[in-house]
Amino acid sequence: MSCIGRLLNIEGMKGSLRRATLSAAIALALMSMCTLVVFGIGDVPTESMAGVTPQVQDTDGPDANLPYLFAVFIITWAAFFGYVFYMSRRQREMQREIEALERALAASRAAENAPESTHSP
Repeated sequence: MSCIGRLLNIEGMKGSLRRATLSAAIALALMSMCTLVVFGIGDVPTESMAGVTPQVQDTDGPDANLPYLFAVFIITWAAFFGYVFYMSRRQREMQREIEALERALAASRAAENAPESTHSP
């Protein structure tokens, strides 16, 4: 089975939630790579480029704030996916609690009905 196939078969998670989680992880990874490119991490140092004149960056142009824009973009999406993950956990907990209450109610109703059926003529 492929790596993605194994990720989609995580036990205890429903299909749509698994796909959403995997999509979020892939999107976050892609956004992180874009940020690394924008911030210039991994670029060749200027010392190793002997004879190449460094370009002066325009600090007043619209491109000057792109790193900050991408940083805020990634933080916002990370917060969104964190919130979705938190809410999905809460929803599962609430669903388990509802099921436990339904079982308790069914047991209570069964206990109420049991004495009536034993005393019928």
